[in-house]
Amino acid sequence: MNRFGGTAGIKSLVITVATAFLFVVAVLLDLQYLYLMAVALAVLPLSSYGLAALFATRFSAVREHAATVPEGRRTPILLEVTSQGGLPQPAVRIADTLPPGLMLVDEAGGPAEGGAAWTASDAATEVGEGSTAVALDVWDGHSGYRNYFVEPLLRGVYRIGPAKLATTDPLGLFTFGASLPVETEMVVHPEPIPVRDLAVGGEGMYGVRERDGKTRRGEGMDFHGVREYRQGDALRRVHWRTTARTGKLAVVEFERAYQQDIVIGLDTALRTDHGYGRENTLEYAVKVAATLTERTLRAGGGVTLITQDERVVVQPRETDPQAARFRLFDALARVRAESPRSLADALQTARLSEGTHYAILTSQGDPRVTAFLTERVKHGDSVRVYFFAPTSFGGPQVMSPAVAGGSLTIVEKEHSPWKEGGKHLEYLLRESY
Repeated sequence: MNRFGGTAGIKSLVITVATAFLFVVAVLLDLQYLYLMAVALAVLPLSSYGLAALFATRFSAVREHAATVPEGRRTPILLEVTSQGGLPQPAVRIADTLPPGLMLVDEAGGPAEGGAAWTASDAATEVGEGSTAVALDVWDGHSGYRNYFVEPLLRGVYRIGPAKLATTDPLGLFTFGASLPVETEMVVHPEPIPVRDLAVGGEGMYGVRERDGKTRRGEGMDFHGVREYRQGDALRRVHWRTTARTGKLAVVEFERAYQQDIVIGLDTALRTDHGYGRENTLEYAVKVAATLTERTLRAGGGVTLITQDERVVVQPRETDPQAARFRLFDALARVRAESPRSLADALQTARLSEGTHYAILTSQGDPRVTAFLTERVKHGDSVRVYFFAPTSFGGPQVMSPAVAGGSLTIVEKEHSPWKEGGKHLEYLLRESY
């Protein structure tokens, strides 16, 4: 058996039976030395406990993992342990503290038994409430490590730790627990909703609907290439020369020759995050913001993200597009519905030029925001409001923030970005993007 409790129980039983046997034989045969042996055997556990307590081993730990990871991506975590003085420890067990939102997974990426805690049937319950200690992958008596994998279920900033360690006395009869104050931070970036059925029917790689052109920069469609026919492609897009040459149907693929810049206004007003866990208005809004950001950047457009507390600007065709994308997604990873201000204040402070395209993500009908956007429409701006209906998430009834001259998309709980790969929300965005 591997569990401390199991082996300790067997050892205690053996010592108890042996002590009793020696005492009975000593009484029957009246042998004084057997009395002494029984007494020595009886006090052996206490001696072992005293040695472990008196010469306690001190431990230090270091945790290594990526500082920033994308949502839903399996991530390895390495926990290294080193002993510093005290009695030699032939066996050490460790448990890590994982916050809600980080799910323990196996090496294949599947959910591990135990969810967000360590997985092992041989738990040492003394290590800590709700945690399960397991043996280190490698332990040479002085140092070792434990490697495991987690999958972030939701964007955000997570604190991992402390680690909890379990050792035994020299005889392995008693378990000693210790907390190792090693805490690290992991930032989880939101993942955009994947796009489906792109470039089908020649409607473009970055959308399936033409938008009002009054605020576009550029116009038309560019030839992108020729690819093999897929089910659903329009026959009018068949490239007959390639088809005749290869003997297989081939179609012409286009992409938009423009991409309008976008200003994403993400409302983070206090107590406007209705729902629980992932099924939350703010989490849905962050998913939509991440999706609009990704699609705009990929198409060469610029993105300005505005919240009550932050403004991040990425210009079209940045010299370092990956760094620009990181700035935006890092901001989205950290947003919380904690601001006492109105989003209208942040939008007014930005002082954006005419011809701006706004995408406003909110779960409230803030009259100040509505008034600001209505005025911007009069100056030639285009506005689309994504309203995350609180009632659908168990929140209060709120009047939808319709803007005169703008467009309104209502997002409800049934449009979950985590259900069926987010296809329901993706189809809704397709109609509006």
